[in-house]
Parts: sequence; structure tokens; C-alpha cells
Amino acid sequence: MSGAAGIEREPDATLGQFLLAQATRADLSARDIAERFQELAKQEASRIEDGADAPADLISEMSFSKSHLDRLYKGSASLPSRRFLSIFLGITSRAAGINPEHYRQLCQQADELLELQRRNRRNRRTVISSSTAQAPAEAVVANLQIQLELERAKRTEDRLRWALSDTQMLMGTLLRIINALRDIITEADVKLRQHATTEPGVQVAAEHQRIQAQSYKVTAEAQFDRVNQRRRLLETLWDQAHGNLQQLALHAEATNIPSLSSDLTLPQIPLPEDFHTQATLVDIAAALGKVQEHNETEEQTIIELQHTIMADTPLRPHDELNILVAATRLTDDRTRRTALGTLLENWPQVRETRDALVRLAHDEQSEIRRMTALSLAETWAGDAAARDALIALAGDDSANVRETAILGLAEGWAGDAAARDALIALAGDDSANVRETAILGLAEGWASDTAARDALIALVRDDDVYVRMTTAEILADTWLNDAIADTALQAMKRDASPSVRWAARQDISTHFVRHGDSSEETAPSENILLAVRIPADLTLSKSIPEFEGMRPIPVFDRLRRGIAFDSGITVLLGGNGTGKTILLHAIALSARQFTAGSSMRNPSDVSRQLAKVLEKAWSGQRPLEGTYLLGDLDFDRRKGRPEASGFENWMEQWSALMRGKKVSNHLFLLDEPAIGVDREVHKLMRDQLSALVSQGGQVIIASVQNSWFEMPAARVIRIDKRALQKWRY
Repeated sequence: MSGAAGIEREPDATLGQFLLAQATRADLSARDIAERFQELAKQEASRIEDGADAPADLISEMSFSKSHLDRLYKGSASLPSRRFLSIFLGITSRAAGINPEHYRQLCQQADELLELQRRNRRNRRTVISSSTAQAPAEAVVANLQIQLELERAKRTEDRLRWALSDTQMLMGTLLRIINALRDIITEADVKLRQHATTEPGVQVAAEHQRIQAQSYKVTAEAQFDRVNQRRRLLETLWDQAHGNLQQLALHAEATNIPSLSSDLTLPQIPLPEDFHTQATLVDIAAALGKVQEHNETEEQTIIELQHTIMADTPLRPHDELNILVAATRLTDDRTRRTALGTLLENWPQVRETRDALVRLAHDEQSEIRRMTALSLAETWAGDAAARDALIALAGDDSANVRETAILGLAEGWAGDAAARDALIALAGDDSANVRETAILGLAEGWASDTAARDALIALVRDDDVYVRMTTAEILADTWLNDAIADTALQAMKRDASPSVRWAARQDISTHFVRHGDSSEETAPSENILLAVRIPADLTLSKSIPEFEGMRPIPVFDRLRRGIAFDSGITVLLGGNGTGKTILLHAIALSARQFTAGSSMRNPSDVSRQLAKVLEKAWSGQRPLEGTYLLGDLDFDRRKGRPEASGFENWMEQWSALMRGKKVSNHLFLLDEPAIGVDREVHKLMRDQLSALVSQGGQVIIASVQNSWFEMPAARVIRIDKRALQKWRY
């Protein structure tokens, strides 16, 4: 392709310059393009909610803020994905009026530039054998090990530099002492000659002084030789350590390495003739004693230094901490995650880790920022710097990061005004998931705060049914006796969605009349099964031993406040692993008139134990006559006629299931009945379920599919969003 030579000269900037040229051609600023990305992210999220398959590379997970685009133009940002480039060029091409064929050529050119830039970065960052390719995880560990060794070499070289400097100064001091002792000996010799016969007392004193000075001089010279020998060894060790450091500093990921000089640049040793010391023998004796102690200490230190350089010794804990903190500044994403993970595992509560987390709140990688938000909340609750970092993350480009920051602020800074204001701002976020999470956070941390309440009331007419459902539940749970909240709830009882109307009523507690350890049947109702719950004070690990050591299951949090069922169709909506199947099996196991021939495929031990503690409120007017648990395998398309359509096969299997069953006062528990069926079949299924209800049956469905919201008669209950700790699931 054209421009290849330029690519080889400036590979880091060429892709950014190419993208900037397209933006300039389209007359779009970085802010304009960021806004277009945001609009496309909303449209994609809407399509996914309508049942479309989610792409592997979600737009909402891309970095497309104005600051990120500016860095991308300069070549200093992390490399984008191919889909990012396709979307970017689609935005600029439409604005510039570029035809589809030219757009495809631009995409191909961008892909080639991206591949060249990736190859160049790999060449700079990775040192591997030409014959052996390391696995990615091994490359990360090896890369981090280079940084550890580099930091160790820096520290060793610094220690040697200071040790040599101290040695030079000590040698200068000893030369002063030796020079002073020579003067004393010379002066004693003069006195001995001058007073040999005239003053015997002076002669005796001079002789004693001379002997003492001579003895000290021998000691000082011996200590000088000792220090000088140590100096020569230190210089040899420094040459080796300096060479090691220079070699390691050539590694592509070496960071924070100052310019390395080729000499020690230590202070010069003063010459003896420059000394004019008039020290007394007493002072000299004291000084020599200190010199001897210092030499013994330094000789032990040099043994340790020599061992550090000559042998591969493990770093001291504090050295490892500093090295890992430094490794969080590396450019390789996996290396930063590895270093951060090790810090959080081994040093979660030290100030250096907190400072690294505050810095990583602005990292290029959204997953690292999410880890940062979670760690700040878990370990640094109440810390002002951690709070400010989380507030910054509450404005992150990634919706997942914003949600994690919300929950972290609610958990760690409940009652804090600045944290509350950040959550109130996010109650108006473009993402419905973020708005819903902000509601949960405000309820968790600011239950008596009128500003938090008003933020929720502003959402009673939100466009998203999930948000309205959660708003109704929170207002009823947290501000039940508040007049303003009650007015909002009365309005929500007339909402277009039956799920919102049910949430606004909040009458679960009226279904249960406790008597001893069992719940009694309640007043007449159109329902068969009115509600289920587990006691709020139930200790799961004691009542359900299998629960010990398991990851948290959202359905248990939902059961603590109770689940009330519609007299017709109730849909328990939540992601995989949220506990919907566990609950259906527990209801079936504990239901009266459970039909043995129903589909019960190996219920888990957790379901069996839950059935023993699950409280159920049954209708006093409509006694249960039969319970059927039906799952996806009950509609196995492989059992159908090959010549029939999927629609016809489904109809035949459904009719076979219903044939001969008395529907009135029967409870149907359906576990993902519509997985794998098309929209036409799903619509027919909804019609058939409505017919079941009209004949006197009650239906409870567990599903991950949002398409059940298209069924106006169904009451949809969110399972996973009720748990404020959903980030850990």
C-alpha cells in the first residue's frame, strides 16, 4: 500500500494520523465523534434488549471519550479493535459523503495500519526466542520478572554507590588521623632531643606521647588498609551491578530509568598535605574506636551486597511492593493487571497500593478501572482519596465501571454528601442499567435523605420499565411512610406496566401470618401460590449446609424481602447463575400435589434444602390440585417430525404435554421454555400460556430473555438487580 515507508518510520503515530485525517476531512471534532459513538452505543443496547444477539465487541465497552480520541490521534493510547475502526470510519465517511466502496478501502487501509502498529509494539515490548513462542500468560510473568530484576538492580547499584561514597569519606578521615599522628610523633621527637638532659619530666611525657601516638598510627594504618580493600571490592561489585542495570534498562518495558553515567562521580580523596588537624590523642583514640565498629558493620553489609549481586536471592517484601507498584505503570495491559492483582492479593491495605489504585482510576483499560473501583470500595471505605477516585470513576466512559463505582460509593461512603451527589447525577445517566444501579445505591446509603428520595421520584416516569420497577420497590421499601413518596407510589399503581403496578403495591407481608415456624393460609385471592420468602434472619450456611463456600446467589437476597406472584403469569427474569432454577425446584419439591411424572431433572441439594426452609403463602379459596415443572428439554426439537416445521413440532409437543391434564387450580413452573425458538413460536407460546391462565391455571416462568416484557399480562420480577452486591456474582 502507499505510504509504507512512512509507516515503518513512525508506526506509533501513523494510525492516529490516518484517523485524524479522516476526522478532519469530515469536519468532525473529537467531541463530535465521541457523541456519535455514544448514540450508536445506545442504539446497540436497545437492539440487544429487543432480543438481538450481542456482538463480542460491545460499543459501550469501547473507549471513545474525547480525551481518548485525542490520545489515539497522537499514538499514545491503547490500540483500538477492528470494530472500533470500522465504526469510526463509518461515522467520518457518512459525514464526508464517502461512497461505500471508498469506505471499504479505508477500512482495509486502517486494518493494515493497525496490524503494523501491533507488530511494532510486540517487537518493542517482548523479548522471546526465535524458536520458542511463549504462551501469553508466561509472557506476562516473564515481562514482570524483568521489571522486578531491573528494580532490584537499581536498588543494588544505589546501595553500592552510597557505600563507596561512605568508604571514600572514611578513608579521608583516616588519612587526617594518620597525618595528625605523624605531627604528634614528630613533635615528641623534637621534645626528646631538646630536653634530653635539662628536663627529665618533659622527656618522660614526650616519650609516653610518642609511644601512644605510634601505636594509634599503626592501628589507623591497619584500618585504612581495611577500608581501602573494601573500596576496591565495592568498585568491582559496582562495575558488575552497573553492567547488569545497563543491560536490563535496554528492555522495551523498562520504566523510570534515569540516564546512566559510566563512572561513580564520587568525591575526591583529600591529600594529606591539605590537613591541619590539631586533634588530641584522646580524640584520636575515640575516633579509631568508632572507625573499627563502622568497619565491622560495613564488612557485613558488603557480604550481603555481594550475595545479592552474585546470587538470585528473593526480594524483601517492601522491595517487592515497590516493584509491583512500579509495574502498574507499564504499557502492557496484561502486565498491569497481573501486577495489580498481586498487589491486591498480598498488600491490599498499604498506602502504596491505595495510591496506585487512585492513579489507576484513569487507566486506559476499562477492566483495570473496574478492578480499581471494586478494590477501593472493599478495602478503603471511608478514605477521602479513595472516595474522590470513585467519584471520578462514576463519570467513566464504561457503563460497567460506572455501575461498580456507584455500588462502591454506596457500600463504603454511606451518608457522605459528595458520594450522594455523584449518585444523584447518575440517576439521570443515559444507560438504564446505570440509572437503576444509582437507585439501588441511593437506597442503600442514603435511606433517610430527602435529596436521594427526590432523585428517585424524578424517575417514576422513566422510559425504561426496569428503572420504574426498581424505583417503585425502593420507594415502598425505604420511604413507605413518607407522604411525598406515597404520592409517587399511588401514581405508579396506575402505570402501564403490570410489573410496575405490582412493585408499587408492595403487599408481600400481608400474605404471611406467622404461627410458630409455619405460615398459615391467607384470605381469599385469585392466586393459587401467593408469595414465597425465607426469613430475613435466616443464616443460610446453617440452614443450607451446601450454601457454605458457594458464591452468593441473587435469588436468596430477593427471597429475604419476598416474592409475590401474579394470579396469572409471573416471570422471574435474571441472568444465568442467579438461582431461578433453584427456586423453581424448591417450590416444586415443597408444593402439595406435586405430580411425580413432571419434569424434575436432578434437583440440586441446595434446592432440596431450600424447600425445607421456604415459607409459602397459599390461597385459602383456590386449593392447589397439581403442580408441574416443565423445562427446556420438554420441548426437545429432536423429537419432532423431520418433515414438520419448528412451529408445528412445538405445537405438537405442547399439546401432548397439556393433553389429559386438568388445568384448573394447577401450578405450572416453566424453566426457560422459549430457549432456541423463534419470535413467531414465542408469540404463540405466550398466547397458549394466556389460555392456560384463562382456564384457571397459574404460571411461573424462569428466564433470561427480556422478550417476556412483550407479554402485557405477565408480571416480570427482576432477580439479579435486587442484589446490591451484583458485581460479585
